Amino acid sequence: MHIAYVEDNLGNVALVERICQMTNDTLVTFGDADSALAEILPESADLILMDLHLGGRSMDGLQLTRLLRQKGISSPIVAITAFDSMGFADQYLEAGCNEYVVKPVSVNDMIRLLNEYRGQ
Repeated sequence: MHIAYVEDNLGNVALVERICQMTNDTLVTFGDADSALAEILPESADLILMDLHLGGRSMDGLQLTRLLRQKGISSPIVAITAFDSMGFADQYLEAGCNEYVVKPVSVNDMIRLLNEYRGQ
């Protein structure tokens, strides 16, 4: 499976890289929203993992999700966030995310998530 991961925290990137090595998935990472918007094309990723707080960059993960959807990206987008409340959940889904998971995400939970989307 081809996975795009938008994340500015190198520790989180390293963890997902190791998981993708374990699951034999291909991972392309983007440290900021602008590069992700420029490089993620329709059909270029089977799954997009999206950090929602991109460290004060030009846009956050919700804005990027909206723009990717406007660009015609139909791949599932999973928001990865530290914020877990009902109000935020509605925002994630309205922006175009298929679902969200709350940090910290365990290795087993991430593998389970990848396997869930692998079957689609």
